[in-house]
This record gives sequence, C-alpha cells and structure tokens, in this order.
Amino acid sequence: MIKIAIDTGGTFTDYTAVGMFQNSEPKTVFVKNLTDHNHLAQGMIAGLKKLADAWHTDLETLLSETEQIIHGTTLALNALLEKKGAVTALFTTEGFRDALEIRRSQLENQWDLRAETPDVLVPRRLRLGIAQRMDYKGDILKVLDEQAVRNACLKCKAYGVQSIAVCYLFSFLNPEHEKRTAEIIREELPGVFVALSSDVAPKIREYERTSTTVLNAYLTPVLQDYLRTVKKELAQYGWGKPIHMMMNSGGLSDTDAMSSFAVRTLFSGPAGGACGNEAIGKMTEKPYTVLADMGGTSFDVHVADSKNQLIPQSKIAGYPLSIPTIDITSIGAGGGSIARLDESGRLLVGPDSAGSVPGPACYGLGGTEPTVTDALVVLGLIDEDSFLGGQMGLNKKLAEKVIHDKVAAPLDISATEGANIIYRIATEMMADAVRLVTIQKGNDPRKFSLIGAGGAFPLFAANMMDALHMKEVLFPVTGPVFCAWGMLGATRRCDFTRSFFMEKGQWDPSKINVVISDMKKEGKAELGRLGVPENEQNFRLTLEMRYIGQHHEIAIPWQGTFTSESRDALEIAFNRTHESIYEYVETDKEWEIMNIHLACVEREKENTRFPFPENDILLANRTVAGNPFGQTGEISVPVYHAGDLTGNGTKSINGPALINFDYTTVLIPAGFAGKPVKNGVLSITKEGTEA
Repeated sequence: MIKIAIDTGGTFTDYTAVGMFQNSEPKTVFVKNLTDHNHLAQGMIAGLKKLADAWHTDLETLLSETEQIIHGTTLALNALLEKKGAVTALFTTEGFRDALEIRRSQLENQWDLRAETPDVLVPRRLRLGIAQRMDYKGDILKVLDEQAVRNACLKCKAYGVQSIAVCYLFSFLNPEHEKRTAEIIREELPGVFVALSSDVAPKIREYERTSTTVLNAYLTPVLQDYLRTVKKELAQYGWGKPIHMMMNSGGLSDTDAMSSFAVRTLFSGPAGGACGNEAIGKMTEKPYTVLADMGGTSFDVHVADSKNQLIPQSKIAGYPLSIPTIDITSIGAGGGSIARLDESGRLLVGPDSAGSVPGPACYGLGGTEPTVTDALVVLGLIDEDSFLGGQMGLNKKLAEKVIHDKVAAPLDISATEGANIIYRIATEMMADAVRLVTIQKGNDPRKFSLIGAGGAFPLFAANMMDALHMKEVLFPVTGPVFCAWGMLGATRRCDFTRSFFMEKGQWDPSKINVVISDMKKEGKAELGRLGVPENEQNFRLTLEMRYIGQHHEIAIPWQGTFTSESRDALEIAFNRTHESIYEYVETDKEWEIMNIHLACVEREKENTRFPFPENDILLANRTVAGNPFGQTGEISVPVYHAGDLTGNGTKSINGPALINFDYTTVLIPAGFAGKPVKNGVLSITKEGTEA
C-alpha cells in the first residue's frame, strides 16, 4: 500500500509518496506543481494526477492502492495574512468587550512612536458583552442572561455574521456558560460557526485566550469550505477514507477535527519540515540541526536539539496563539520575494511576494516586479530550461529587463550587479533569521549542521553556512519537497492543556493525578477515534511552572504519577531547567504550577529515506556570475547531476560547481566540497574543516 503527503504552499504544492503499488517493489516518488490559488482543490487533483503518472497509472487506481493521505496547507495562514477570514463576532463577559483591542498595552518596540499593532479582527460593533460572571475558582457569581445572548444573536444576523467566538472570564475552570451560549446560538443562528474558548484554549490569561479563540472563529469557516471541496474532489476518484491533517504540534489529526479548529493548522506546512528536521538528524546521527527552508514565498527556520520541543504560546502576524506549537521562525524571503528601492534608494527584499501567479517576471505570466528568482536566473544559477523539473521554461530576458528597469538603472549599475546585490541581501536576511534562533537564544551555531531545504535555498546555503561558521550543510534529495517528506513520518496526535494552579506550599499529588487521569481518558478516546491501537498510544506530560510573581512559565517534563515525595524532585527539575534557560535560579523563592499539558501520541515511526537517483554521469559547463562562488567576473563552472553521487565512484565534488537535483540546484563555492554522507543526503563542508 501507498502513503501520500501533500504540502500546499504559497507558490508551489509538493507531493511525496512511498510504498508498493500492486505488490511491486517499494518505490519513492515526489513531484511539484504551481499552487492554483483560485482553485486550490482542483490544483491539488492536478498534482495528484502527476503523481499517478510517476507510478505509471491513473489517479483512481493510485488512490485505490493508497492507505493514507496526509495534508498540510497554508490556507488558514494566508486567510489571516490577507485578512480574508469570516465575518466574526465576539461574545464576552459584560464590561470586557474591549480586552481584544486593549491587548496587554505593550508594544513590540516601546520607543517606536510609529509602531503598528495588528488589526483587530472583530470590529467593536460586533464585540458584544453578555451579562454573566464566574469567579477565579469557577463558581458562578452571576447567572447567564440567556435573553442577552438571544438579543446578541439578532444583532449578528443583521450584520451577516458567519462565525462567533465565545470567551467568558474563567470559563477554562467552568465552561457551563459558554456551552449554554453555544446551544442558544445554534438555535437562533443555525449554520453559524461557534468557537468556545473552553474548547480552543482552556488556559489562564484572558487576552491570549480571547485572541486564540477569535483567530479560530475567523479562520475555521474558510478551512471548512476548503476541506469540503477537497473531500468532494477526491471522492470523485474513489477516495472515501479520512484525510489526515498536519497540525502546528507536528502531529496528525483528521479533517473532521480540523473542521472545528483551523487555528491548529496555521503552521501545518512548516511543522512537517520540523518533523523532517528531526528525522534527518536521527538518520545522519547529528544531534544538533537547524532546518532552513526557502520556498517561493517564505523562509522558515527550525532548531532541533535531538528532539522537537513545543512552546505553549507563540505569535503569528502579531496575534498571540495560546496553543502548543513547534517553535518555527519565518520571514518573507522566498524565491518570489520582491526586490524594490525605497524612497532613500535603499534596496529591500521582501516581505511581499509575487506568488505563483503572476510570479517572478521570468515565469512569463505577467509578473512586472523583480524577485529573488529573477536574480538567480540573471546570475546563471538557474537553468532556464530545467526549472520545476523541466516542466516550466524561464525567460532570462524578462528577468534582466525587470531588474534593469526597477533596480539597476536607478542605481546606475548593470543588471548582473543588481542581481548580485539582491542575492547578497537575501543571503544576509536568511542568515539573520538563523542567528535569531541560535545566537540570540544562547545556541552556538558552530555546533549545528544546517539542513538545506526548499527549491531555492540550496543556491544560498553554503555561503550562509560560511557566514555563520556552521559545521556543514546537509542536502537531502527530498529537500525541494522537504515539508511533504517530513509529513510522511508524522504520527497521529492530540494535545490537552488545563490550567491548574498549585503553589509549592499547597502540594497535593492526588489532585494533580485526578486531573491527569481525566486528560488521559480524553486522549485515549481521541486517539482511538483516529484509529490508533491502545498498544501504540504514548502519553507525554509537561507541567508549565514559574516562580511566584514571574510573568511567563517554563515547561518541565514529567514521567509517572505524583506522590508526596515528588515535590522535591519537581523543584530540582524546575530549578535546573530555569538555570539552563535564564542562567540563574532563586532557590529561596516559592514556585507554582500554572498549567498541565498532556501530549497523546501514536508510537513514533521511522520516515522512509529517498535515495539519490541512479543516472549516468552527466557533466557539462555553464557560464555564471562568479560572486556567489567567491570569485569575480564571469566564470565557467561544471554542472553535475545528483546521480553522479552514487554508484560511479565519485567521492566528492569540489567547488566552484553546481549539482542539479530534481526541482533544485546546489551551489558549491570555491574552497568547499560536497560528498554523500548517506544515500540521499549530500554534505557540503569548507575545505580544511570537519563536520
């Protein structure tokens, strides 16, 4: 049987598949196509047909031999960035309707008088206060005014509201009022989606919980429509099984669950890359790896220190997200990122992108802005005739013209010089993103291996590695579809978080054990619904703790049940973790537990390794700009094929050189060498250094 993973990105959609077709030999296949933003589901079907062609069959037959489809999508993220979510209302405790706009009264840069805050997703006229009140213990102080809820529903109907977020004070301790409110909304406004904070983010901190619930309400109707269309399109080719969705946590759920929780899919594509990062580290026995994934629209960075770690709260587009998420940093630096001059004549790259249509000027689809891809074509780093696996020809003259007109002429330089400046700026932007997750977080980049992924990044990676003094760059053959490949190794998962307040002096292990037991029951039921046998279910417990008076918590893993003796062991673990993060401890200060997080996961599975292709030796020469290779002027470099790395005695390839992989090209500067370290993984190191 076959397993398929699909990653829909801002510019390209990637497809990977492994398995046996009709009892034949095991096979590994990957393909790419341009993302069709106007018809996402139909574009996916077109890509799956290409995948079927690679298996020498039709789509209906391929799907009949497929046991699992895994899907990651940027749909919810794009809807947020483009502000194309549903018309949303917020029902909240009376007197607190402005909490969403007041935020925490903190600016990213308090000295910047022009600092912008993200738009409030719910206008004030649709932020409706409801008379009700719980206290800090979850006890009812004021009963729910059901007529106020019905009146609010009438107002929502008049404004054409499509989705409602409900977030009452202390509902994470007692969800009774929120659940009754949902019942009334469904009576009054059938068809309107309802998101309850007690379901989405049942944690302390009102603003963060409200923000997360509003995000979910704003985005879920968009994802629901898309998933319905995908299921309908696949059904036409005989697919009736569940579609597994990649979540921010790096685990898999299904379309039924994600149809209510779009907020859990915001990082679904990059989370697949994080799974791949961990897998490559294990395959190559490299415990410290940094994934750098440059696609058409963005550049994603993720650090794996032996194992992926979740963070309890993150930010996306300026909005707090209070659900477990793999720590991923993204910037607008992709192949389609637009280069432009500001009013002072300074050249900027990104964050705006040309996307897939019209795309870069060299696509010939009407793009009129210079992009990173155009610069790569002008420099000779991309072969005009072999882009996208040879499926798409590029027009170098269009790239030269747009860079000349928009960059080079205003700066009084040649188009090649303008392209080289774009290349260098993009390289430094990506290097800064890696510094952000290494040096600025106390990680020494010199002990990390850089994993190069995405269609564009292999042309930048060696120079960036050199700038950061990193050990090596690892290029897996699946790099151009890395997130989709990472999804193949993901397992089914569900996460539960509960606010649970207990100070050191109030230690009561029985209370903690009862809560954890209830969470495990929920987890077992959900994993069972997802089809995970009980003997393959694992549970990972984390306590979110802090010193009393601190603003943020840190995560402390724990195994087993709690006893009266556990308090001292927990204190030691907390202090050690605190010191490793902040370089100090306060042993004379009392601590407290704030939240309990339980990850319920399927037993880990090893991802399938994709080997280098078997090809005859292909050696040619290409005239390119020498700057990216560490040389001046135009130079002639040998161009190899990935197949040259296996089966023909090639031990290493010395720079300057280019190596063509399917859907990408690897650049090796002068003074660097590339050699296979595993079948399917190429390593590039600087001469005179050891990986």
